[in-house]
Amino acid sequence: MNDEVTEFLNQEMYNVVLSLDGRKEVHDQLRKTVNGKGSYEHIVPKFQEFVRKRGDQEYYVRGTYTRNNVDFTNDIFHIADLGFDKISMEPVIRDPREPYALTEENLPEIYNQYEILAKEMIGRGEQGKGFTFYHYMLDLSEGPCIQERITGCGSRTEYDTMITDHLNIISIMCDQDLCY
Repeated sequence: MNDEVTEFLNQEMYNVVLSLDGRKEVHDQLRKTVNGKGSYEHIVPKFQEFVRKRGDQEYYVRGTYTRNNVDFTNDIFHIADLGFDKISMEPVIRDPREPYALTEENLPEIYNQYEILAKEMIGRGEQGKGFTFYHYMLDLSEGPCIQERITGCGSRTEYDTMITDHLNIISIMCDQDLCY
């Protein structure tokens, strides 16, 4: 990501997705450079500069959580603390035999993490340090946008399951008076 690419993206792209999985040790586990080293130190300053130059145009930082970082709220908070205020964190969708795949055993902690996230977002919002977490931005009248419904937003057929899981989590949170 150099000045030429940044200029092109800022002129031609309505929304840009920046891939960062969170904390250095988490990101570097699966995001390697061509020479096999972790990419965190290389990309974070470039992403921060890109967002600064982007101004008020749309972007978001998208991470993936796996069995290795079921405590993914720490990664979300890390990304927010780096200065990014538009964040998405997606569960990995892999064969359960993969060493980093999420399984049903992880669900109680995943639910707990979403509760931690909601409470922290409320607290940060009250302090004027809020951020947008895209899975809490629901259009209750129409659901996902047409592109997400048709394409699965890059997640193939598993996207419907992911949306259902997020809605179930949000429903549980609303039942516990954590929605705002």
